[in-house]
Amino acid sequence: MLSMKKRNLVASLFLFLFCAGYAYTTYQLPTRAIENSTQPSFFPWVILVFLFILTLSLLIQSLFYPNTDKVEDRKTLGVKISAYATILSISYLIFLPRLGFVLANILLFVGLMILYKERRIIFLLTCSIAMPTVIFLIFKKIFSISLPVGILGGLF
Repeated sequence: MLSMKKRNLVASLFLFLFCAGYAYTTYQLPTRAIENSTQPSFFPWVILVFLFILTLSLLIQSLFYPNTDKVEDRKTLGVKISAYATILSISYLIFLPRLGFVLANILLFVGLMILYKERRIIFLLTCSIAMPTVIFLIFKKIFSISLPVGILGGLF
């Protein structure tokens, strides 16, 4: 059975290759001659930076931290939890246009945090409300990108 340390090392190497291909593809995206607007390559570069940082942290973790656990058997991988998370995600996609980005994400985050056994109610509610609201406001105010407002249209 492979240790998590070895699996993380292999995964980080594959992710670095993926980052390289993604960067090459993003670099080739065309530019637009429209003033005061983001270029088509802006968000792919943002995604690439975050992916690179996460991949680098996975590599550092696999190289410098001791191996503490083994990969679990297939029987204990949590098929039931994965199925519930998939149902929550599909429900999110179905209700997103009607409920709007903020409300749909609040419900999704609450559902996932309960599913993964988060029991601190204040933390659960604070994160579930604050994160979608902040993300929505960043997209609306900074990037000037409209996300679905749904039934909370009057608030935003």
